[in-house]
Amino acid sequence: MVSLYRKEPDNSVLYVTITDRQQNLFGYPTLSVTSGRDFFMTREKHFTYADEAELQKALRGMIDRRIRKGYEVLYSYFREERYAALERKLRQYRAAAHE
Repeated sequence: MVSLYRKEPDNSVLYVTITDRQQNLFGYPTLSVTSGRDFFMTREKHFTYADEAELQKALRGMIDRRIRKGYEVLYSYFREERYAALERKLRQYRAAAHE
């Protein structure tokens, strides 16, 4: 789970949470992306991938695009070791944002 946020010029805040869900009904790896200006009015999209490698590549791309758009890491949690490289990268983003 990775939560990102970006403060807008009007002082509103955009939130995005990307979650690696269990496989979908047909056994494919799936990401859920929830976004909105507050935690009560959100929209959720689901993205399904052919395999785990494709999912991981897409996950890194989703995060990288948002970081380039000015989002910062609010929270991240990784239960398994398979995202170790992504965890290190998010720590780098956080460190760069607080320099």
